[in-house]
Amino acid sequence: MIQMFSILSYFRSADGLQRTCSAGKRDKGKEEKAVKERQEEKADAKKKLQEKEAKEEKGAGKVRKARTASPTLSSFVRVAAGGLSRSTAENYRTAVRSFVRFNSGRDVPLSALDAETLRRYERWLREGGVCPNTSSCYLRSLRAIYNKAAAKRLVKDRTPFKGMFTGNERTVKRSIGAEEMRRLVLTPFPPPCGGGSGKEAAPAPGASALDLFLFSFYAMGMPFTDLAHLRKRQVKDGVLTYRRRKTGRQVRVKLEKCMLDILGRYKAEGTDYLFPILYKVKDGRICPVSYPCALNRYNRSLKQLARQAGIGVNLTSYVARHSWASIAYEHGVDLPVISKALGHTDTKTTLIYIEGIKDERLAEANRELLERIRA
Repeated sequence: MIQMFSILSYFRSADGLQRTCSAGKRDKGKEEKAVKERQEEKADAKKKLQEKEAKEEKGAGKVRKARTASPTLSSFVRVAAGGLSRSTAENYRTAVRSFVRFNSGRDVPLSALDAETLRRYERWLREGGVCPNTSSCYLRSLRAIYNKAAAKRLVKDRTPFKGMFTGNERTVKRSIGAEEMRRLVLTPFPPPCGGGSGKEAAPAPGASALDLFLFSFYAMGMPFTDLAHLRKRQVKDGVLTYRRRKTGRQVRVKLEKCMLDILGRYKAEGTDYLFPILYKVKDGRICPVSYPCALNRYNRSLKQLARQAGIGVNLTSYVARHSWASIAYEHGVDLPVISKALGHTDTKTTLIYIEGIKDERLAEANRELLERIRA
């Protein structure tokens, strides 16, 4: 009996041991599988991270290569500006500043200019309210910069500007008639503040803008940039002589009484400038003013003048020049004389100034003809 119990106990113990061993093997297998899966996950994650880093490094390498292979817009223009006229160099710089603003204030390698980027830039200009002709001017300047770089083999000539609008749309009327000019002349404005001594504040913006606009008109449509750079030494024996900054053509203007009256209001000491455009007087000191800031302030003041005088045309720095050409043509002044007064190199440019007048005359002539027929 005792022997039988021992035999049964032995088999039970052996069976339990077998079951225990089997369970242990299963648990160990699961653990090994879990470890293997974790290792595979880590390996996969590491591989993805390495691929991402490699991709980023490749992109950074391209950027570094672009930066080293070609100069940036700003740096190239700084070098190229030395051999350009003042106006062309300024056009290039203005276009580059605009593109840098579009690019969130960052300069860009010339090699990064591609068709897609330029299309986005053109759309950005349009959505920002920039007129088509200004947008076209920026794109023409950028294209010229790119072509100069391509000629020096600094970039590949891929013609990224293909399809961009770089022409000129016909603009709205840029001139006013004799009656509107007379209205401006007769518009009462307060006298400039401290215009004579130069020891007080600069002339009031409104009064100063009116004087500058009228002087520009009186001086046969002198451009604002030339007006801003006039020096006292350029006045001699009642004649003002200057060279157009755009073309280099010399223009001589006989100073009439109305012009001398305006000049008499601006006799600041300590400066050779005729007008307080590129400087201002602050606390008795002469402080320089940049040309873009001066032009911006002038155009803002002209808009205010137009409202006060009841003139419907949008007054800008160009209007005085175009108005002089238009009114002179209407009063029978010969085209070559107008062209010389404006400092144009040929009469083709002058014709653009008076094209609107010819259209108006044609419309008026047609109206008179139809009235005679239908009377």
